Amino acid sequence: MIRALFRYFNHLRFNRKLFLSYLIVVIIPVSVLGAYAYWQSKTMLNMQMLQGLDKTVSTVSESMSRSTGQYNHLLRSMLFNGTFQKIVTNDYIDLVNLSRDLQSYLSPYVTMIANLDQDVEKVTVYAQGNVPEYGNLVQSAGRVREEWWYDEATEGTGSEIRWFYDGDIFATGTFPILFSPDRHFVYMRINEDSFFKPVSELTNEYGIVIVDQEHQILYGNYGEWGLAADDIAGLIDLQDSEILIDGKKFLLVSKQVEHAGWTIYCFVPIAQVASDADSIIRATLVIIGVCIITLLAMITIFSKTMLRRIHKLNSLMKRVEVGNTNIRISSDSKDEIGQLTNQFGHMLVRFNALIEESYRSKIKQQEAEMKALQWQINPHFLYNTLSFINWQALRNGAEDISQVVTAMARFYRTALNRGHNLITVRDELDNIMSYIEIVQVMSEYRFDVEYRFDEAVYEYSTINLILQPLAENAIKHGIKEKREGSGLLKVSARLVGETIVFDIEDNGPGMPPETADAILSMNSSGYGLKNVHERLQLLFGPSFGVSVHSKPGEGTLMRITCPQYRTGSN
Repeated sequence: MIRALFRYFNHLRFNRKLFLSYLIVVIIPVSVLGAYAYWQSKTMLNMQMLQGLDKTVSTVSESMSRSTGQYNHLLRSMLFNGTFQKIVTNDYIDLVNLSRDLQSYLSPYVTMIANLDQDVEKVTVYAQGNVPEYGNLVQSAGRVREEWWYDEATEGTGSEIRWFYDGDIFATGTFPILFSPDRHFVYMRINEDSFFKPVSELTNEYGIVIVDQEHQILYGNYGEWGLAADDIAGLIDLQDSEILIDGKKFLLVSKQVEHAGWTIYCFVPIAQVASDADSIIRATLVIIGVCIITLLAMITIFSKTMLRRIHKLNSLMKRVEVGNTNIRISSDSKDEIGQLTNQFGHMLVRFNALIEESYRSKIKQQEAEMKALQWQINPHFLYNTLSFINWQALRNGAEDISQVVTAMARFYRTALNRGHNLITVRDELDNIMSYIEIVQVMSEYRFDVEYRFDEAVYEYSTINLILQPLAENAIKHGIKEKREGSGLLKVSARLVGETIVFDIEDNGPGMPPETADAILSMNSSGYGLKNVHERLQLLFGPSFGVSVHSKPGEGTLMRITCPQYRTGSN
């Protein structure tokens, strides 16, 4: 699949590739930014909703804590009242005093509580022992001994306040145990509707559930949100977070109610938050669409402007392709396309120069080969003639003539090389030794020769007839010009790195450095140094050839450097 996409993309025209690339580059970041903006907005809405829930639950918790605190205060005011403690402990000599305290203290106090807080529906003191009952104000604890909440209400050693719910909301508080070993307590029932009225007023936009310490639901409007009591069981002991109830996601916040030990859970559907985010999505999509349309228009204008210059460059390249290389190509632009245009123009100029240089080199090569051919004569006629001269010399006892003729035959055999341009280094060295031997005989051995050949050079090949012109120049312009002392010619061949170095050195008068530098560009009537230098560079490259090193009075060193070349190698 990926290969098919790459293949399809590679086959598209450049303008479509450019447009598609820009489109992808634009859509991806804009879409990512849009999605990020939506996610951030939704997260902020969730945080705001959580903050709203938390504030609401805190308000409800504080309201209920104040209410339960007030009721706890009322209960404790009774529990620590000395007269009420005396009543429940039955610390009386006669019933007259008990009746007086009940009518004068307990009954008015309870009536006062009911008048001050109309939500208090009932206040009853449950006493153990022999305390006589007094209407609903004082009753025997035996009446409620079988109730589920009785044991918990009478637990403890002090005046603990406990809250209960059995369809009604009520609180109990025990008298301090130091006044009596029996457990006497006060029972206070609160009107449920009035108690939870502030809760319903503050949470009409949210779902709310209030549970006691036993996880019993005291209050809840979850039915308005399509939830059942079994669904609410999943809320218990959860922390503030996103929760899942009956397949729906909710935001949940919980708080504790002081004094009563209850827990308030407040929740709201996340779908309600998401509905508020729909407007953000629509606005984000509109902004993304406007940005994409604007950018597409800009991309179209930009791509057409750039492609126009590319088409122009392509047209010029086609003209060059059909052979019109004499056109001038340049651009004033400093961008990459302008640089490419200028580089192509420079390349075309260089290309034309290389063609001209190649043409001239070909002519030079042909001239050099023509000059080399001038040295090649019919080998059979030459060898037969030299053999006849050698035979006549030996018959007449002219051994010196025979020596010269033999050396000349050996020289021409290697020089002609059967018409081949390449020769082994061994044969080229034999050729130069034959030539020097002939010259020595002809000059009556007026100079000496030293040969130093590294046998490792014999396995390589080189161009034919490159050492003889150097030896001829050394003898003619070096040794013969020497005024004092014996002449000495040194010929050496050795391997240096990846090259073969041939040195021909004389102890003649030498020459100035400027003359040595110019000698390779001088034309000669014969097969001279310039021709040798050009042949070497034509075959092996500009880094090889002939070099001349000389100073007046110090002789001259002519050096040939060529690669370690084998016949048949590249």
